[in-house]
Amino acid sequence: MIVIIDYGRNNVRSVRHAFLHVGAEAEISSDPHRVRSAAGLVLPGVGSFSSGVGALRTKGLTSAIREAVRQGRALLGICLGMQMLFESSEEGDSGEEGVAEGLCLLPGRMERFKQGQKVPHIGWNRVCDVKPDGLMAGLEGAYMYFVHSYYLPLTWEPCTVAVTEYGVPFVSVVQKANIMGTQFHPEKSGAQGMEVIRRFAKIVESGAM
Repeated sequence: MIVIIDYGRNNVRSVRHAFLHVGAEAEISSDPHRVRSAAGLVLPGVGSFSSGVGALRTKGLTSAIREAVRQGRALLGICLGMQMLFESSEEGDSGEEGVAEGLCLLPGRMERFKQGQKVPHIGWNRVCDVKPDGLMAGLEGAYMYFVHSYYLPLTWEPCTVAVTEYGVPFVSVVQKANIMGTQFHPEKSGAQGMEVIRRFAKIVESGAM
């Protein structure tokens, strides 16, 4: 069973609906025991980095997520959920600039857009430079739906699967072994977003990373 992690800062129902739409079983839970025992995990997120990580800690979910990942369970972070997989962000309390620590599952630090672009970055944009295998294979140039003010710079190449341009190029998809993340919202990205959801569900079902 895929568990969609509910920590009070995310759009869990729309994500669950997306998995049901592609024929995958998924449940919503804030129970650390369910997170530890899940076949696969989805970490959605909206809002500020520090409040999201704080909510995970308050609910006892941080250690549960890390343990599940150590055991080889597939994890998909979406939007803020992807950002929280990394070490830190410039986004501090209440969305103000500062430094906040993430889950530290992947190396990297989120930065705020500073190139004169409208912030947040909202709307459809392309994913490019897609690696030929993994979660995004064959989706070069696909348009996906984004809503974010902070991004992962291209300096963190080892886990980069796809890149998007918004004033500056940024990492829009990451994958390292069983840890995956999309800066865009696949559940809001039409047929190609549904394909990403479907592929993650198949990865969980097959146990192949």
